[in-house]
Amino acid sequence: MTTILVGTDTTASADLAVEGAARLARAQGAELVLLLVKPVGDVRAVVDPRRAADPDRHLKTLQARFPELTTTSRTETGDPAERICAVADELQVDTIVVGNRGTHGNWWRVRDSVPNLVLRHAPCSVYIVDTRRAQ
Repeated sequence: MTTILVGTDTTASADLAVEGAARLARAQGAELVLLLVKPVGDVRAVVDPRRAADPDRHLKTLQARFPELTTTSRTETGDPAERICAVADELQVDTIVVGNRGTHGNWWRVRDSVPNLVLRHAPCSVYIVDTRRAQ
């Protein structure tokens, strides 16, 4: 395993997924790619108190949290699940890491959650981190 991609939306739940990805990268000696996907037209994200006010600064803070790892960050715009899978394919990563936020509750909502969509369409292995303690 040489490259691990982790998706983040700058919430506390996503930070738990990033920590899980960092543990995996550390254990494997892999590079860690932090990916922030900004949904198009999601005006709620601008005022969502669970998300960082300055997403770019948040990415830099995450990178600094793991100085022993080779990390890069990237920001994309679009559908989060689609962009995570597309970037994973482009970078030929070995593993995608996502949190399980949105995978609990009504089957119809779970089916279209980002983790479930990534799991179904990923070009590589997917590791889903339990982030319920932050929810």
